[in-house]
Amino acid sequence: MNEEKDKSKKLILVVEDDSVLRPLLVELLNEMEYNVLVAEDGQQALSLLQDLNDKQNNIDLLLTDIGLPGMNGNDLAKTAREMWPNLSILFITGYSHGVGKLPIDDNIKLITKPFSLGVLTKRVEELVAR
Repeated sequence: MNEEKDKSKKLILVVEDDSVLRPLLVELLNEMEYNVLVAEDGQQALSLLQDLNDKQNNIDLLLTDIGLPGMNGNDLAKTAREMWPNLSILFITGYSHGVGKLPIDDNIKLITKPFSLGVLTKRVEELVAR
């Protein structure tokens, strides 16, 4: 987690259990000048989301893998949407059928692995701008 946060920057929570992909996502988002919180699994992400909610802080994007150990990305997104009904969510998955019962709408998008950094950048920018 970044120690100092610029309040004017958008906040993105990255939830990825892959120890190779996670730091790459964080580095890219930092280069794009976003504030980034990081979690390795759904439970850790849920704690971060609850802390943000308790402090009445806003989050601009949840970027989560669907296939997480324990609480999966679908369940995490549903819980996050209970706190912030209009929260933008970007799912990343290795399975094209991975979204399950959560509908894709204007604030929820899916990209499948492997993906290009250009596609990821475009999706993040689209969703954060909403």
